Amino acid sequence: MPSNFQPQEQTFVLAPSSDQPLNPALVNEEFCRYSGVIPMDWELARDPIYTPQLVQLAYQNNITITAQPNRILFTEMTANKEKGEYRAAQLVRRFAEALPNLKVQAFGFNPLGHAQLGDTKEDVRDYLNQTLLSPGAWQNVGIEPVRPQISLAYTLEERRQLNLTISEASLRSDAVVFTPVVVFSGNFSYTIEGEAAEACRASMLRALDRAQEDLDFFINLINEKFLAVTSVAPALIPAFA
Repeated sequence: MPSNFQPQEQTFVLAPSSDQPLNPALVNEEFCRYSGVIPMDWELARDPIYTPQLVQLAYQNNITITAQPNRILFTEMTANKEKGEYRAAQLVRRFAEALPNLKVQAFGFNPLGHAQLGDTKEDVRDYLNQTLLSPGAWQNVGIEPVRPQISLAYTLEERRQLNLTISEASLRSDAVVFTPVVVFSGNFSYTIEGEAAEACRASMLRALDRAQEDLDFFINLINEKFLAVTSVAPALIPAFA
């Protein structure tokens, strides 16, 4: 029996307006602390990275802020955390409040996780090639079994889009042990409305408020629509071969 989907990581992505690119140097340690974006008691996991095109701050609680001229990423490793312990969304809100003149033209939420299906690579590939896909001659080309990567796009309510990618990977538990897993990587993209920075920020914050609901939707989608079909004979996606 497969395990349930296990969320491992979530990333919030803010894209500034192309006519008002972000200066990454602005997103430095001092600014993040003294503007209230980062709590004063958080400790860095390593030295900050400062270059003209990239600033990265990594903290010991597995949250990383990465700033580039065309985007700011707030990434949180969520493995072994309860939902009530997630903090990245709070940082996004504080960041938007600390920079009221930053005009956001695009916003996304990217959850990622995996599920274990059996103990071998063959179990994972059988799931991808026999359950999600129908067998076909296209699978028997080359000297190694084909390794599919499946991309799906869902149009959801309230002008939301979910792009889902499914692929195989090996999870490293120690120096010599690798566990084969199926990786589910999602991207929720939201429509940002408004012309002025204030209106765009308000639209972005409304999308941010949906993040927990969208994470729950994503987890249920994987568990109920994908992992629940591992024992069902008909394939989800037909092969035209």
